[in-house]
Amino acid sequence: MRFLLRSLVGTIIVLALAAGVLSFGVSKFSAAREKAAVERPKRPAPERVYTIRDMRLDPGTVTPVLTAFGTVEASRILELRAAQPGRVIDIAESFREGAAVAKGSLLLRIDPATTRSREADAENSLADARSRESQAVQAVALAEAELSAAQSQFNLRRDALKRRVDLANRGLAAKTAVETDQLALASAEQSVITRRQALSNARKQVEQARLAIQRASNTVSDTRRDVADTALRAPFAGVMTEADAVLGRLVGTNETLGRVIDLSALEVAFRVSNAQFSRLLDESGALIPLRATVTLSLGERDIAAGAVLARVAAITGNAGGRTVYATVLSDGNTPLRPGDFVSVAVTERPLTQVAEIPARAATEDGLIYVIGEGNRLEEHRVRILRRMEETLIVGDAPFGERIVTELRPQLGPGIKVQNPEEALVAQEEAKKKAAERRARRFGGGKPEGGKPEGGRPGGKPEGGKRPEGGKRPEGGERPAKPAGASG
Repeated sequence: MRFLLRSLVGTIIVLALAAGVLSFGVSKFSAAREKAAVERPKRPAPERVYTIRDMRLDPGTVTPVLTAFGTVEASRILELRAAQPGRVIDIAESFREGAAVAKGSLLLRIDPATTRSREADAENSLADARSRESQAVQAVALAEAELSAAQSQFNLRRDALKRRVDLANRGLAAKTAVETDQLALASAEQSVITRRQALSNARKQVEQARLAIQRASNTVSDTRRDVADTALRAPFAGVMTEADAVLGRLVGTNETLGRVIDLSALEVAFRVSNAQFSRLLDESGALIPLRATVTLSLGERDIAAGAVLARVAAITGNAGGRTVYATVLSDGNTPLRPGDFVSVAVTERPLTQVAEIPARAATEDGLIYVIGEGNRLEEHRVRILRRMEETLIVGDAPFGERIVTELRPQLGPGIKVQNPEEALVAQEEAKKKAAERRARRFGGGKPEGGKPEGGRPGGKPEGGKRPEGGKRPEGGERPAKPAGASG
């Protein structure tokens, strides 16, 4: 029992001595490490170089494209109305919603029986008027002949009276005979006046007959037009819409039966801001007939059609801006339909001495970064002339200089940058410098056979121990990270 107690006490004493020695060694090691850290000179951290994409600004001529969105409208739509009442007796196959119709093609026909009866009556009236005209012309001829005869008789009576007066003056005729001849002359003169009145009346009858003929001819023309109006034909080529007629239906005068849309007369109405609208005007304020491209998106396929600016809406409205109309250049064979929502790309007048840069290369107020001396960034402000989908057209730019094509929060004035090509060159140089430092660390490089002196690859001597003193060989500091780490 006493032996066990002594053994336990001895063990405790040995453990306490070992703990004390270990604590003393740890404190000494920590003190030496702190002293070495204080005395060892700190290497400065290498400057961080950001890898960016750049481009060189060269002056040139750029044609801006104004992009807007609008709606297709039909500038030529005709309502088909029934000109005559009646029953529909014939309908064409093309008289249906969305069907294409040719110019002059028959769409439907209304029963023309009633209008044909009126046409026959009008033709009979015309024939009767012409007959009355013929009679009136003959009456004029007879009245002229009677007038001529009465005038001859008047002339004879006048000559006889002159002779009778001459005889009476010489005492060879009685005065009663003279009076008798005077009464006969007056009677002949009255007959001439009567015949002239008859001739005038006959001529008026001719005029009235001719007026009757004109009225009858007009009536015939009207009835024939009514007969033609019973056949409803397409006035121009287009497509049918809102077709509303069936065979046997009774229709009234002026009843709407459908519409025809002319696809060769389509327009696009789109709205632009005041600033954009000002770029579409010439010096006198008139709209420039610029070319445009109208694009209809149909899923994975886009349908494009040419257009030209035509006019400006008469009313602006409270929303601001202007509504511009562009005429679609189409022959009617187009998938565009009224109501389609399309994009409009208007080709503006070209700009000279400008540059086109990516939209992410500048801020909203035109701030860009120029790569200056030593590949350090410098601020420069440009004038943004146009904003397009992914690019900007700028003026007052530093032509001939390189700029950053994409702004990032890490970039600022004085920051050193490099493009991918320069980063690749810097990486190769860093690899070469690292290889040279490794060669100096292990005493002059690798011997033949590809292994360093000491017999093991990796530069350590045999046995895996460091050289005497536990220190690195001369020139054996850890190599610093190469400059050019990508941001």
